[in-house]
Amino acid sequence: MDEIVVTGIGIVSACGLGKKAFWESCRDGKSGIGPIRSFDTSAYRSHLGGEARGFHPKDFMPPLKYRRMSRVSRLAAAASIEALNDSGLRVGPDSSTAIGVVVGTGYGSTSQTDEFFVGLVREGGGGANPGLFPDTVPNAPASQISIYHGIKGPNVTFSHNEVSGEQALRWACGWLAEDRAEAFLVGSVDELSPMLFHSFAVLRALSPQGEGPEGMRPFDRRRNGRVLGEGAGVLILEKRKRAQGRGAKIYGSILGSGSTGSPAGIPRYASEVGEMARAMKLAMEAAGIAPEQVDYISAAANSTCELDRAEAQAIQKIFGTRASSVPISSIKGHMGEFCGAGILRAAAVLLAMQEGQIPPTVGLSEPEFPLGHVQAIAHRVPIHYALLNGFSFGGANVCFIFQNEPSRISAP
Repeated sequence: MDEIVVTGIGIVSACGLGKKAFWESCRDGKSGIGPIRSFDTSAYRSHLGGEARGFHPKDFMPPLKYRRMSRVSRLAAAASIEALNDSGLRVGPDSSTAIGVVVGTGYGSTSQTDEFFVGLVREGGGGANPGLFPDTVPNAPASQISIYHGIKGPNVTFSHNEVSGEQALRWACGWLAEDRAEAFLVGSVDELSPMLFHSFAVLRALSPQGEGPEGMRPFDRRRNGRVLGEGAGVLILEKRKRAQGRGAKIYGSILGSGSTGSPAGIPRYASEVGEMARAMKLAMEAAGIAPEQVDYISAAANSTCELDRAEAQAIQKIFGTRASSVPISSIKGHMGEFCGAGILRAAAVLLAMQEGQIPPTVGLSEPEFPLGHVQAIAHRVPIHYALLNGFSFGGANVCFIFQNEPSRISAP
């Protein structure tokens, strides 16, 4: 079967605007998390966030194009522009119906939704701003990407908590395999807004939970909750034969995926790790590889006690004695946690394979679990196969196996 490959990457994140800046921050262990500047957090115990500072839509597109977009749609559109430019894929009258867009977002434009409904309550139907309404629905970013580029193929949105981007990627791979489109722009996006921050704070889902300083520390014994972030990532997916036919650069291929559901409450992570482990196993089986062949694990760990512990146990269940030696890291310490982080994490895996360097886990200094943690500095090693774990509160699990280009594998 013709492999599905990635030919373009676009990123807007707290740790870098653009693919190059994003990867350099990931590789060098530089975090984009800091005190939140875009709104007042003085009423809360938590004050940190991963904001995409310095993002200006005018740096990517004309004002006439973005002035009616919400911030979330602007982030997504900007990432799509970079991804298309990176891939060299052209959208024209003859190709527009053969190209699709699929985006994962946990909440869409929470700030614009908040503004619209506050206006509706205060002013009534006649006083609410109707211009805000189109971007209150989660599928607005995918629609705005299609409108901006003139794409007329399939257009789908996934809103599936912290695996929204992973579900979008899995769906796009399925439709490409069935020849329902020739290429896909696959994205994920979410914003850090006052309403979203307040909601997580009220649920006591932010660091600091209990004792210790606020911060993002995946897998660390001192971890005490997540720090929210924001950003957008877009990948260009095609079949290998088509990509090679147009001379496209190939970052790597997506060999297989696995998806399962764990018994967990809506705001909770699974305590029983069997289904997390099965999702990893299914992805490897679909790719036709064994655990012994995995060179890198990109973890979903997000500094919450529940998820980090469950993921560590699931990895130990699948990898056995090798769990302590296979390199593993989480880039959520670089950019924060947000439901639309999946495609950014996938991009980091592809860039890690390309350079043969595994980014460190920012914030990890006292590991609680006996895993092959990459700490402090990047680990240089050839990466043939990489496992990307996606685990969400509510019990959704989506995992992928990525394969490097064989010609790129070399000795360290």
